[in-house]
Amino acid sequence: MEKNDLKEKAIVFGATFGLFLPVRLFFSAYVSEDWLGSLGIMSALAILLVVLIKRKKLGWFGIIFEKQMRKTIGGKTGKYLIGFAIFFLVYFGATLMFIDRGNTIYAEDAEIFYLAIMEKEGYNINDLSSYELIGPQLTYHQGSKNLSIFSNFEYMFSIAYSVMNDMSNGWIEHLLVIMMVEQIELIGLLFFYRKLFKPISKVEVTN
Repeated sequence: MEKNDLKEKAIVFGATFGLFLPVRLFFSAYVSEDWLGSLGIMSALAILLVVLIKRKKLGWFGIIFEKQMRKTIGGKTGKYLIGFAIFFLVYFGATLMFIDRGNTIYAEDAEIFYLAIMEKEGYNINDLSSYELIGPQLTYHQGSKNLSIFSNFEYMFSIAYSVMNDMSNGWIEHLLVIMMVEQIELIGLLFFYRKLFKPISKVEVTN
């Protein structure tokens, strides 16, 4: 990869990431806390960006943006990006599920862990074994005895993510929702860009 090409990629992806995420955070924090309220923000910005580029309103940035979209999004790299976006969508969704389970099914245990870590109300992390914890046995009672290993991991992640979310005053969950919505729109935009910015095929000229 040429040094200039790498520089252009860094400029394009740095600029777009630096534009989309802050706008999403601002909108969800000050305009609408509901994730559905922020759905479409990224798409609107992306379409506006394309319109400005097609009308030659962004100068040199528009030129390198279109060039890199054709080379990157329109080629094999675009398929990898879609795959990564799907992976992160699943990851963010699973993490939100763990937080929810930690706040509901394992709420009592999560509270004990939180108090022990923060050393509040007489709880101490070194004395966890002496506290009455529900543990993953709750899952066993629901007919999942053959999935004990999965249940232990599910319990561990549910407690861990729930406690971390509480320690951040809910900011982690808020950010995860934003990132999950971002991935949903990103997948759609990648397909849109792949159709719009198709690689220019090289035509062999013969005499």
